[in-house]
Amino acid sequence: MNGMNEWKIRMRMAVAAALFGIGLLSACNHEAGRDMVVGKRTWGQPHHIRAEDISSLIITDSSGNTGSIVSRNAIGQFLEAIQVASAETAKLDIRPPDMSIALSLKDGRENLLYFWLAHNNDRLFVDLGRSTEYYTLTAEGKNLILHLLDETRKSLNSRFYA
Repeated sequence: MNGMNEWKIRMRMAVAAALFGIGLLSACNHEAGRDMVVGKRTWGQPHHIRAEDISSLIITDSSGNTGSIVSRNAIGQFLEAIQVASAETAKLDIRPPDMSIALSLKDGRENLLYFWLAHNNDRLFVDLGRSTEYYTLTAEGKNLILHLLDETRKSLNSRFYA
């Protein structure tokens, strides 16, 4: 009977050790996955453009219509949306962009970004002047940019059709 109890104790210890090991490996894997997400490069990391550096955003749609955003608040929101977009390296074979947005900087330079936002799953933009990568916006970032564009469109329409 004593041998049977020893065997049960050893089995329980082995099961406990196995469960501990699985838990440890799972935690390490979870941490590694989080590091990959946290370590992913974003548009804002190498560029360090601040809202104060931008005098306006000049928007051109695929038909050639243009508008601009000069509100400090709107420029700040736009910059927040694109700064967290994650960099992806792949060769894109995609339709022409839905729009371009030029960041007109106070020092006279212009940084042109091309966006694909029209379709449900589109959340892409490229910054050909700075890299060969494309960037994926978060869903919230896409919605914010579309909201800013809609507000700009309403503002332009109210001035022309008032």
